[in-house]
Amino acid sequence: MGKHFIVIASIYLLSGLGLGYVMGISDLFQYTTVHAHVNLVGWVTSALFGIVYLLTQKEYSRLITAHFWIHNTGFPLLILGMIFIINGNEALGGPISGIGGTLLIIGAILFSIHCFKMKCE
Repeated sequence: MGKHFIVIASIYLLSGLGLGYVMGISDLFQYTTVHAHVNLVGWVTSALFGIVYLLTQKEYSRLITAHFWIHNTGFPLLILGMIFIINGNEALGGPISGIGGTLLIIGAILFSIHCFKMKCE
């Protein structure tokens, strides 16, 4: 699953860089927070999860698989919600980003459980 995290991280990297490039050439920066979240939560965090899992996993585990899917469901929801909020639709964007953020926290808890289990082995 570590490789899966790294592959999706590269997609988030290209997305974040593309958004930053478009904002720069158009001189429109209302999506700066989206750009920052795509790069940090998408690219950096996913890549780090992938590296840790590649270094520590002995085999696929349900915990890691669940983390992958929860993280990669929550992250797009967070970004979509943020876009709705920036465009003035807080009534829709707030709940969507809230669900996405909650899923990201659950994923981080699963990652922490993996790390604690690794320490105990």
